[in-house]
Amino acid sequence: MDIKRQYFDLIKQRISDAYDRQSQKIEEVAALFAKCMDEGGVVQLFGVRHGEEFVNELNYRAGGIAIFHGLKLKDLMLTRKIDQKDVDSGAIYRDLSVIDKFNEAYDLDDRDMYCLVDFYGREPLVIELAKRAKAKGQKVVGVVNKKSYDKYDGMLLDYCDAWLDMSADEPDTALEVDGVKIGQLSSTIANVIAQMLTAEIYKWFIDHGKEAPVLLSANIKGADVHNNALTDPYGRRIR
Repeated sequence: MDIKRQYFDLIKQRISDAYDRQSQKIEEVAALFAKCMDEGGVVQLFGVRHGEEFVNELNYRAGGIAIFHGLKLKDLMLTRKIDQKDVDSGAIYRDLSVIDKFNEAYDLDDRDMYCLVDFYGREPLVIELAKRAKAKGQKVVGVVNKKSYDKYDGMLLDYCDAWLDMSADEPDTALEVDGVKIGQLSSTIANVIAQMLTAEIYKWFIDHGKEAPVLLSANIKGADVHNNALTDPYGRRIR
């Protein structure tokens, strides 16, 4: 039994399925992001636990789009706005005052929109951030695992203008070996979706006759000058 081949074949098929089912939605979400960026806004990314993987896939990466910004608990820890022990215990994920601390730590703007990643669509911090964004008239995109969201009565999508599906089963296990469930699918599929969004955002800017704000690798000569030219106009809003 070639177990790695089984996983490879499975994830390849699931990625293909996710593309077939969500191709138009990915284009629509990319257009929302691109229009926000084009109008002076930043796409604010937030996810907790495994949701941070999707955030990291889009936030300030070589070959990626510059005008994303990740809201991260580790930034609040570094500035001593929250305690490590509360993160380790999980208490921080129920402390809604964290949203106020984000407002203190970052230069957020009413022109911004939000992309919120929540597997079950029930994380208190994510729901609170979505509520506050909608109350201010800002657009919100949700990224959930729809089968898990439906099974556990998620709430995030009630506050979203659009959403994408991580496209895994519930529970999120990939294979069964000797009666044991192993591996996962959602993070891998979601990260591929993130890169499809990057490609579609790039295409949106080009199709509209504009220069796409693509970051260069720091290893390329002149990359710092190029990247700073993209981010400096936003001040602390991006970095």
